[in-house]
Amino acid sequence: MEHSAKIIIGANYGDEGKGLVTRHFAVQAKREGKSPITVLHNGTAQRGHTVDYNPEFRHVFHHFGSGTLDQVPSFFADSFLVHPMSFIDEYLELSRCGRMPRIYCDPGCVVITPFDMLIDHAIEADIAVKNGEREYGSCGYGSWSATDRIDMFPEYAYTVRDFLNPERFPELMDDIWKWVVFRAELFRLNLDAIPFYGRYFAKDSACRAAMLRHFAADLRFFLTHVTLTGFDGIWNRFDCPIFENGQGLGLDKDVPYEWHTTSKTGLANPVRLLQGRRDFSAEVIYVTRSYLTRHGVGRLEEEVRKKDINADMHDATNVPNEFQGSLRYGYLEDREQRQRIAEDWKLAEGLGKVEKSIATTHCNEFCEVRNDSRYFSDSPYSLRERIS
Repeated sequence: MEHSAKIIIGANYGDEGKGLVTRHFAVQAKREGKSPITVLHNGTAQRGHTVDYNPEFRHVFHHFGSGTLDQVPSFFADSFLVHPMSFIDEYLELSRCGRMPRIYCDPGCVVITPFDMLIDHAIEADIAVKNGEREYGSCGYGSWSATDRIDMFPEYAYTVRDFLNPERFPELMDDIWKWVVFRAELFRLNLDAIPFYGRYFAKDSACRAAMLRHFAADLRFFLTHVTLTGFDGIWNRFDCPIFENGQGLGLDKDVPYEWHTTSKTGLANPVRLLQGRRDFSAEVIYVTRSYLTRHGVGRLEEEVRKKDINADMHDATNVPNEFQGSLRYGYLEDREQRQRIAEDWKLAEGLGKVEKSIATTHCNEFCEVRNDSRYFSDSPYSLRERIS
């Protein structure tokens, strides 16, 4: 079987339009008679990939691929962190749209638990108490704590496979609780002193027991609504894998000046999954808005006020929220963007028949690109320019 892969990568700090581009290729593949599947391989449900279907309906995909409502299945690769709490909510929401999601999951996926979420919340709340304001680092989904748990205590990196035996559930959760206690000590956190969150961590066994019952139910729902298989099983069944990255290159786990980052955001995971396979061609599509955006604190080159981009712009997806604050804006510094792309592209060396391009979204909102002569048409989606 000859495979044609697409790899969708955010070129900046997220919010570039990866969901829009992923859905485009998913629908295109179906029209061409191919069998596409979206591959989620980094981060977790903290992603928010918006697809507009008509003026009255849109969906923000978190735990599912952006082709789901077009009846394109999703696969959770072993580098994706599954989030049973978000999975059940979104699964039911998508089902109400008349589409029953088809989901495949690698049993090696690490599981995020409510304990990971609560310690993340507690740390952010403690920062707010001590500094008088939130830091806007964590997304609130527990991915920061879970990633540190995997890195610092690999023996506690419990996966879907580990949770298949319900008799092990109390043991696994007790171990993850040990991680919570360690993390609280690491951040010098007095859990009992934090309003709201303290009641979860205090010696209130009834509250903790209720939380574990809810999580056990969410976990059972997750396990009964996915098909467990590795990437080889997906490769043998679908001929058009579409790798839908979460976040952007500027938020890669190895960026030295970022500390809340949680995953590899570029080619690293797709290359690992495709390495050694010969029966495929691939296109890497780096996605960017015609300007820069970023949630939360951190570096943003050429930052400006929203009205300097477009005073009339209304982005219904990127509204202020408790964990990320308001969306920030900046002029697109093309040289820095292309440097990020060039560094990531090095990972494709020796992979085989691979080409790259850049897709620009939100072109109807802004057209200026610093240090580059490219200008875009009055269209919300301009796909796509080949880059060497």
